[in-house]
Amino acid sequence: MFPLFGLLILSFAVWGIGDIFRTGGHGQSVASVGNTLIDQRSFSQELSREVATMSQRFGTQLTPEQARAFGIPQQVLNRMISRALLDEAANELGLMITEEQMRTQILDNPSFQGATGNFDRNRFAQALQFSGMSEAQFLAILSGDTKREQLIQAVTEAAVAPESVTERLFAYREERRVADYIVIPNDSLGEPGEPDEAAIQETYENASDSFMTPDYKRITLVHLRVADAMAGIAVSDEVLQEEFDSRRDELSQPERRDVVQAVLPDEAAAQALAERLAEGADFAAAAEAATGRAPVALGFIPESALPAELGGPVFDLEPGRASAPIQSPLGWHVVVVNAIEAGQEAQFEDLRDQLSDEIARAQAIDLVIEQANRYDEAIAGGIAIEDAAANLGVESRRIEAIDNQGRDRDGNVIEALPALNEFLELLRTTALGDTSLLTETLDGDYFIVRVDDEIAATLRPLPEVRDDVIRLWQARERARMGQEKAESVAERLRSGEDFGAVAEAEGLQLLTTEPVTRFETDPARTPAPALSQQLFEIETGEIALVPTPGSQIVARLADIQGAAAEGQEARLQQLSDQLAGSIRDDIFQQFLASLEQDLDVTVNQRLIDEALAGAAY
Repeated sequence: MFPLFGLLILSFAVWGIGDIFRTGGHGQSVASVGNTLIDQRSFSQELSREVATMSQRFGTQLTPEQARAFGIPQQVLNRMISRALLDEAANELGLMITEEQMRTQILDNPSFQGATGNFDRNRFAQALQFSGMSEAQFLAILSGDTKREQLIQAVTEAAVAPESVTERLFAYREERRVADYIVIPNDSLGEPGEPDEAAIQETYENASDSFMTPDYKRITLVHLRVADAMAGIAVSDEVLQEEFDSRRDELSQPERRDVVQAVLPDEAAAQALAERLAEGADFAAAAEAATGRAPVALGFIPESALPAELGGPVFDLEPGRASAPIQSPLGWHVVVVNAIEAGQEAQFEDLRDQLSDEIARAQAIDLVIEQANRYDEAIAGGIAIEDAAANLGVESRRIEAIDNQGRDRDGNVIEALPALNEFLELLRTTALGDTSLLTETLDGDYFIVRVDDEIAATLRPLPEVRDDVIRLWQARERARMGQEKAESVAERLRSGEDFGAVAEAEGLQLLTTEPVTRFETDPARTPAPALSQQLFEIETGEIALVPTPGSQIVARLADIQGAAAEGQEARLQQLSDQLAGSIRDDIFQQFLASLEQDLDVTVNQRLIDEALAGAAY
C-alpha cells in the first residue's frame, strides 16, 4: 500500500538525519513554504549528496558550474519544496498517523527483517546506529513519509483513463500482421574461399576495434568481510534461548487471511454494494460496477498489516462473507475474506540454526562496522591502505590486471571480489593514482580500492589474430552473398512470381509467421524482431528484406488483423491502468502547482548560490 517504505532505509542517506524543514525564524532559509522554512544547512547537505552521486555516475568531480549546468541545485530545491508543500497540506488537513500504523510499517520494512522475513530488532538497531539516527528521528521521518503518501493517494486515487484514448492506443499497439517468408542461410551459398593478403590486411585495419585488448588496471584491494568475522563467533545455548524467548511472538506465524476489498468514496455507495452482495451478487463484478475498477486483492495478511479500523472487523468475518461498510482514513471499505491460514507457534529447535546465524551475523556486522571505522580513521591519517589493513590483521590484495568486467588477462573472472556490481562501478570511476572511498556493500562488507597503474587497450598484432581476421572476412563475404541472393528473390516476387514456387526452386521452405504486433520479439512467433517492425511499414503484398546474424529473411505481408479476441478485456484494462498511472502523475504535479499558488513560496537565490559554492566538491 505504501511503496515508499520498502526502500525507506535509503532515505537516511538521501534526506539526512537532521531537521530538513523547520518552522519558525531560526537561521537562514533558502526557501519558505507557508510556515515551513527550508534552512540553508539542510539544503547544502542534500545538494552535496546529490553532487557526489552525480560525480560518481560521471566518473569525474563536478564543478559548481557543471552542477548548475545540469540543473542539480534546482532539482534539489524543487524536491525539498515539494515535500514541504505536501507537509503543509497534510498539517492543514489534520492528517494523523497512529502508533499501530507506525508499528506496522516498521515490522513490514524488508530492511529490518531477518532471514525468516520477520522483524529483526537487531537489524533495526544496527540501521539506526549506522545512520547516526535516534529512534525518535526515524519515527519522525516515517510519520512524514506516511502522511505524504496518504495525501498523494487521496488526491490521485480516482484518476481514470478516457475510454476513447485507451481504445485508440490499444488498437495501435494490438494491431497484428501476418507474413509469408523464407530464410536464406548465408552459409548455404557456398564457401567464400580464402582471402588474399591484401584482403586480410584491409579487414584487420577496418575492424581494428574487434581485435583490441581490454583496458586493464593494476589495483590494491582491501576487503573487510562479514563472513570472515562470523567464522570466529560462537553463540551459546543461553543466548539462543534468550533470543528465542524475547522474539517468540515475532517468530510465530500469526493467523493470516486472504483479503479482497473495494474502497468507495462514501458510506452510501459502500452500503449499496454491501446490499447487492447480501443479495448474492458476485463480489468482483459488483465492486467493479460500483467503483469503475476491479477490487484490490491484498493476499494473505495478518491483522497487524491492516489499519486498526479494518483489522478487527476483517478478522471477525467468516470466509466467503462480505463485511458491512467499514470506515478508515482511506475511505469506506467492503471486504471479503476468501480463506484463513491458521497461526503457528514458533518452536525453539526448529529455529536454533537460524537464530544462531542471525545472532552471529549481527555480531559480525557490528565487528566489521567497528573495524571499518578504525580503518577509515587510519587511512584518513595518511596511512597507506595496505598498511592500515595490516595493522588490523587484514590482508590486502594486489591484482596485477583487471578489466572493467572483473576479468584477468586470460579472460577469466577474478574470484573473491566484493559485490561485483558495486565493485566494478567503483573500479570504473577511480582514476589512476586515486584511492576510492571505503564503500559498504549490500551484504554489510566494506572495501577500498587504489588504482596503482593503468594498461591501455592495444591492437593485437596481426599474426596473433590472423585466424580471427580470416573468419571475420569469410563471415562478411557470406553475408554479402546472402544479401545478393535475398535481393534477387525479392525482385522475382515483385515481378509477380509465385512465392511458393520460388521457395521450392531455391530449395527453401515457405513459412508463415504467427499474427505479430509491431513490438513482437517472441522467436516462436516471428523469426526476427526487426521483421515485426518492418511489416508495419509496408502494405499487403509488399516485400521486406531483413538481415539477421547468419541469414537473410525475405518476407511478403499477407494479412492485417485487429487485436486478438482472447484476453482482450484484461489487456485493455491493463493499458487503461497504465494510462491512469500517467494521469495520476500529471494530477499530482498539478496538485503541487495549486499548493504552490495557495501557499506563499519564496526563494532566496543568494543563499542557494552560496550553498552551491560551498557544497562538497
